Amino acid sequence: MDKYCNNTWIQVVEMLESNAQRGLSSSECEARKNKYGTNKIGLPNGNRLSKNILGVFKQIHILIYFIITILLFIINFNNFKFVVLGFLIINIVALMYYNIRKDKEIGFLEKLNFATATVIRDGVQQIIKVEDILIGDIVVFKKDSLIPADIRIIKANNIKVDEKNITGEGFLKEKFESKISGGINSLSEMNNILFKGSVIKEGSGEGIVISIGNSTQLGRLLAMLTYASNRKNTLLNKVQKQWGKYLLYSFFMLIFGIIAVDLVKKDIGYLYNGFIIIGCLPIILIITLAVKYILQLFLKQDINIINFSTFDLINDINIMCLDKIGGITQEKMIVKKIFTSNEIFFAEDIKYTKDINTTRILDISLLCNNGIYNDEEENKGELEEIAYLEYAAKKKVYKSDLDKQNFRIIEIPMDFDKRMITVVNKIKRWYRANSRGNLDSILDRCTHIMIDGVEKEFTAEEKAKVKNIDIKFSAQGLITQAFAYRNFSYQPSTDENIESNMVFVGIIALENPLKDDIEDRVNKIKNSGIIPILFTEENKISAITTAKKARFIYKNEQVVSGIELDTLNSQELKDLLHKVRVFSRINPEIKSQIIALFNKDGYKISATGETLGDLPSLNLSNVGIAKGQPSLLVKKISDVYIKENYLDGFFKIKDYATKLSHNINRAFKGIYTLVLTQIITLFLSLMSEINQPLDISNILYTNIILSIPISLILLLKNGKNISGKEVVLRSILLSSIIFISTYILKDSSRYFISFLTISLGGIIFASFNSGISLRVSSIERKLMVISIILSIMFLGLIFMLKQIIITNNLMIISAIIIVSLIIFEILFKKWQNSLMR
Repeated sequence: MDKYCNNTWIQVVEMLESNAQRGLSSSECEARKNKYGTNKIGLPNGNRLSKNILGVFKQIHILIYFIITILLFIINFNNFKFVVLGFLIINIVALMYYNIRKDKEIGFLEKLNFATATVIRDGVQQIIKVEDILIGDIVVFKKDSLIPADIRIIKANNIKVDEKNITGEGFLKEKFESKISGGINSLSEMNNILFKGSVIKEGSGEGIVISIGNSTQLGRLLAMLTYASNRKNTLLNKVQKQWGKYLLYSFFMLIFGIIAVDLVKKDIGYLYNGFIIIGCLPIILIITLAVKYILQLFLKQDINIINFSTFDLINDINIMCLDKIGGITQEKMIVKKIFTSNEIFFAEDIKYTKDINTTRILDISLLCNNGIYNDEEENKGELEEIAYLEYAAKKKVYKSDLDKQNFRIIEIPMDFDKRMITVVNKIKRWYRANSRGNLDSILDRCTHIMIDGVEKEFTAEEKAKVKNIDIKFSAQGLITQAFAYRNFSYQPSTDENIESNMVFVGIIALENPLKDDIEDRVNKIKNSGIIPILFTEENKISAITTAKKARFIYKNEQVVSGIELDTLNSQELKDLLHKVRVFSRINPEIKSQIIALFNKDGYKISATGETLGDLPSLNLSNVGIAKGQPSLLVKKISDVYIKENYLDGFFKIKDYATKLSHNINRAFKGIYTLVLTQIITLFLSLMSEINQPLDISNILYTNIILSIPISLILLLKNGKNISGKEVVLRSILLSSIIFISTYILKDSSRYFISFLTISLGGIIFASFNSGISLRVSSIERKLMVISIILSIMFLGLIFMLKQIIITNNLMIISAIIIVSLIIFEILFKKWQNSLMR
């Protein structure tokens, strides 16, 4: 895409063999269609109501809710059957909303395949179907036009475009036809390109089609989003299956209980309350509240969890792809040494203007620089650019002053293959091309060398000496860039080979310091059962030195360069992966191929990225981490965004993920304890012909209101594991207390006792199990206080509605229950601690 931005529209038209005035000819169209295919974009069956409904009813818990609702309506159970119906509807709507929201970003694309567009063919404007648009077509657009393909603008009349669907940016972007000078890091910087799916909001113009169908940015984004969504959204499915399992146990228990009781006695009406018990649980609300809290918790740590299933996926990671900068080294560079005039100087010893060579190399480092440096503000640009600006500032030399004296005319940006940047500046009456970049790229373009301010012929022996110096710097773990220039007596144009016949000035060697605790970081990765793989932009020699200093590798053979990989086939590359731990200077295609091969072998991979070139790697990884200053497109493909210290962020997520998985299980068992207690109580009261101690209001309060704070305490606060036997034991204990108390009281106070036992039992259990401190403020302590206050309020309501009289027996039994529950939890906790020793 960069080649379309960095060239003039005339060059782009010539490149695509089209004609800006006449467009494509009829005879060309069929050949191009056969060569490039159609503009129809492949869409998933998103946003389909039937698909979403079918997906919802595949969930076990929804099926159980549905069956329970039907049974309650068939037996014409009291009006509370509508409450169960309400919960069924809420669960269905919530799940459908979740699925529809996932598809919403791409649902609008349905109309793209059936729209029309205006093109110029055979010199005449024609309206054709969008799917018939071809590469090289000249498209005419105006206000409210839906852009049918990726288009390089030829003519722009005050164009403002809404491209939120592509870049995610909510504001209108101004577009123009001029070429863009310099490197391009994101889609939002491509101001002479219109993307398929964007809308013209103001202005009009013409452009040439450069990409169609699935090759457009929108097509690629759609493919990645669909693939990632289908593969990575796992946590909700696991939660639904787990809850469905518990509901299934309860449902069959009730069915068998109804059959068993019916064989003994015909009065089983109260047993239908069991359907109310398992049909009125606000699981969706509990999940929503927990997710919101956890996301906010990580946002406070500058970690944006984009895909909540990251907490599920991250536990399976066994290969972690690290970028050297930010992974094992600090995100900064320092100018350490300068080689020029056949001498090596320490950076701190150089004085500006004292020597023409050192002055020239420093000037070039600032003129070929798009960075911004300010001691008091955030710096912007490549790390080496900021390093040059910082170094020059210490020498009292500033880029702004140089730019005023050396007016920038042309910039030839750096790319992956060339690895050098050139800027043409006007200096009084003449012009100078200043270049910096990879040593080999610079040397290939140099015919002369500056020594002590004099330009001399650059011999093969001198080039060999320069390369040896570069190797020495690399062996010290330093990162090098070479500098050169070329003078012109006239203003050069981009049509001529500016980057030739240049004069070599020297090399600047920069240090990228290791993180202070790098050995501990590497050991932490390895001790977690994860294989660290390092990707670095430095050359192989420097990569070996840096990796050994960090104790990342121990053998030189564990490092391989991109040039070595270019000659390997897939099988050879696969065989190499088992021993290589550092990859030096590999292109994005090879990086994504490496990740794909690891994936094929069953490894679970985490990868980081920041630029558009990282999209394939992020998409293929199981956990994609966006870092630094990524575009919105990169964020959409990623699972998590960590601006700085992404390695620390990774382990924060991983540590919490282990606790979360444990706590989800605890929360479900905590809720199930309440459910099972109520069901056992129903059975005991019916089998013994004791007055039913649970009425509907009691059940609804316990399940709909009290279950929320109790389950959130267990979900958010790490605590001890809850076994299945413990769930059954507690349920039997609580239901036995209710049964015995009801047998003794035999009046309306039984409703008070049953609620006191269940609510207090649940609160004490959650608080003791989670180790909540009464002295330290926390969300869990607030939830505990809320649950106590709500329970007291409901107990008071029971007193009023049931007209309960406070008797000595009631007070004594209540006190015994409270003390017994507290003693039980204390003893049980001590027993658990003794088992762990």
